Amino acid sequence: MLRMVNARKWLQQDIGGEFAEAQLGDPRRTKRLQCIARAAVKSPAVGFPRMVKSDTELEGVYRFLSNDNVEASEVLEPHIAETMKRVKEVSLCLVVHDTTTFEFPGRPREGLGFTSSKNRGFHAHFALAVLPGEARIPLGVCGLENFVRKEHKGKSRKPHSYYTAQDPKRESLRWFRMLDAVEDNLDGCECIHVMDREGDIFDLMAAAVERQARFIIRGDKERALADGAGHLQDVLAQLKSRASRKVEIAARFATKRHHLIPGRRRKVARKARTAKVSIGSTSVDLRRPKTGHAAMKSLPINVVYVWERSPPAGEDPVEWLLVTTEPVDTTEQLYSVVDNYRSRWVIEDFFKALKTGCSFEKRQLESYHALTNALGILSVVAWRMLLARAVARAEPNASATSVFSKVQLVLLKHHLQLRKLPTTAREALLAVARAGGHIKNNGDPGWLTIGRGFEELLLLQAGWHIAQQMAGKM
Repeated sequence: MLRMVNARKWLQQDIGGEFAEAQLGDPRRTKRLQCIARAAVKSPAVGFPRMVKSDTELEGVYRFLSNDNVEASEVLEPHIAETMKRVKEVSLCLVVHDTTTFEFPGRPREGLGFTSSKNRGFHAHFALAVLPGEARIPLGVCGLENFVRKEHKGKSRKPHSYYTAQDPKRESLRWFRMLDAVEDNLDGCECIHVMDREGDIFDLMAAAVERQARFIIRGDKERALADGAGHLQDVLAQLKSRASRKVEIAARFATKRHHLIPGRRRKVARKARTAKVSIGSTSVDLRRPKTGHAAMKSLPINVVYVWERSPPAGEDPVEWLLVTTEPVDTTEQLYSVVDNYRSRWVIEDFFKALKTGCSFEKRQLESYHALTNALGILSVVAWRMLLARAVARAEPNASATSVFSKVQLVLLKHHLQLRKLPTTAREALLAVARAGGHIKNNGDPGWLTIGRGFEELLLLQAGWHIAQQMAGKM
């Protein structure tokens, strides 16, 4: 209950406060940053020309984003500090790590690199703080590293000699840097790092263990065990179920933009469903691979194996191998590991909020520098969108005024010709989505319709304020 009170409090705070302590070399730049953020959170999906009220403001936006004295890390740094303050308000948080790709088709833009398609763009590695539990309340961004590929990335593994060189430019090192950055900022707080298969790196796990960092990482069954004990998959084949439960599996659509990770096949489409899974666990010693550089030759680790015995016809079975520092002695501990890993999907929603809700890939900015500065701002806007949806979903029967103002609810009622004012948070969220074109029978609204509806609502509110001002002068 206290956590939801905190979440509503965070949601109602001025987004400008997330940037108040920005150190940009000039107080006027900090004020400009706050103004851009306030405009963006009101109309996240529209372009900058429609986001501001005048040509003068628009010129100020472009000048700020293109300023060589403003760096993306400096833009996001105060929000990261605010995120860590929120982390301190709770006893434990999850930090979900993942990388996404932003592509910008059309005319060439300065500084962009290669992606998996013919378009140019860049990559962004995020760490997102999330509260454990089914509500999955996002606390904010606690790390971001942008990078550009100067050449196409091959699909085959690099030779052994490449890894023994320990090239400091290796992209995989971003996982190490992000883990260190988050751990350095914790200041006595507790977190569990959650990563997908890309984070399944022996040296990364060894580095985390050395600094006593907690983690849950989706692993590879083909990993070798120490002392010639075979491979992990041999142990899993003998593993017995210790628990079972139902988990919600999100829908997934096949995409050409999904990166092909060595040893992993391309994602395939699947329908949303409830899956009944079995859960087993064990403890093993992983052998350091030939490509490893860690000082330790083996790594004692706990393993949680999740598998679906009877998937629906035509659907691949759910199968997760989770390597973790978390205890796995009791059924409750097993459930905790599985549920905490399921929170990894929050960052996928965060990416959707950025790409669809904030229309980041449609931004007509001319350089990598300006785009990454804009990303620093819109990342905070996307977090606020994610927070609003989480609050509405976690407390669907909470008062609608916990998410929207009374004026906004009245405007929605009249605009949509509703019989009565929305009274609950869920009713209000569905009304906003309806204003954006969502059809109730199509299930929960997506980021596109929510963004469109919120934009429509803010336009109505702006018109209402103008009418009030005009009435006062007559």
